[in-house]
Amino acid sequence: MNETIVTRTVIQPEISDHEEKYSKFLCNTPKKTFLFNLITQAESISNALVVAEETGSSPIVVFETLISDAINSGEIEELDSHEKQFVGTVACTVMEANGWQKTNKKQRFSVGIFRSAELYELAA
Repeated sequence: MNETIVTRTVIQPEISDHEEKYSKFLCNTPKKTFLFNLITQAESISNALVVAEETGSSPIVVFETLISDAINSGEIEELDSHEKQFVGTVACTVMEANGWQKTNKKQRFSVGIFRSAELYELAA
């Protein structure tokens, strides 16, 4: 068997990139900073891109797992509705920075933290 290393280059947005586009969803609390840093880890971004590309699912499915783990371990408390929207805007910032665009279609969830999330497609 041959061993092969696969790499992927991702763009990690900064807080200023996010706040420039989403001025109503500032990263202005320790919890939001934690969420932003969790979502914008290179591995998180890579996993989100793979999920969107391979399954057509929203990247939120990747981020929700990370957030649920942080809640269950006591690192953060449950998210309120504004924080859930914040996560969605950070996900959009991540996806757009990496060449994806909104489809204006939503994926619905019956269980979990999020009830719906934006779907993305590669920009032309």
